[in-house]
Amino acid sequence: MGPGETAEAACDIEIGILGRPIGKQDQYAASFGGLNAIAFAADGVTVAPLALSPGVERALEARLRLFATGRTRDSAQILTQQRSRTERGGAIVDRLHALKALAHEMRDALQAGDLDRFGTLLDQGWRLKRGLAAGISDDRIDRWYALARAAGALGGKIAGAGGGGFLLLDVPPERQAAVNAALGREGLQPFAFRFSHAGAAATRLPFSEFARAASSAATVGGG
Repeated sequence: MGPGETAEAACDIEIGILGRPIGKQDQYAASFGGLNAIAFAADGVTVAPLALSPGVERALEARLRLFATGRTRDSAQILTQQRSRTERGGAIVDRLHALKALAHEMRDALQAGDLDRFGTLLDQGWRLKRGLAAGISDDRIDRWYALARAAGALGGKIAGAGGGGFLLLDVPPERQAAVNAALGREGLQPFAFRFSHAGAAATRLPFSEFARAASSAATVGGG
């Protein structure tokens, strides 16, 4: 299975079979890997890799900081409310159009190597997103974000639907110690990560090989 087939299989299971009120962003991002501009339309999905130089990509990876909030949330509840509000039109649809326009600007900033501009746009995007539904943010998340910004972060967002999980921040290298200290006093610690260009892969194994691999993994893991 290629990355597009893998992504669509995951979407069929989550959206079609399980009935989750979600989009296709996570499945396509995970399946393709790397940094991409992904366009979703009624007639299909288009994945365009970003043309970043190795230096710009390394600089972006070094600037992005990921903090585990230690909080979990049911993304389905947030997304169900967001869909309901979207169907009524008005200000929510306007916010979604603005977020789409920002995504284009962020792509252009990255491809131009303007990482400060990218961070500023990330901040604008978060301020728009947090108004899409209740539960995307709350007083504690707003406090953490404000502390990070005061310490030098240019922008950020709660990854995924919102409400908890991971706080992603764009922080220039010279401000990272201050941001780490500010959030550390709140009990948040940076979570190490790296960019991956490989993406997820689906493979077919005879059951006997799968059972042997599972048994070996259990033995190595001690249980």
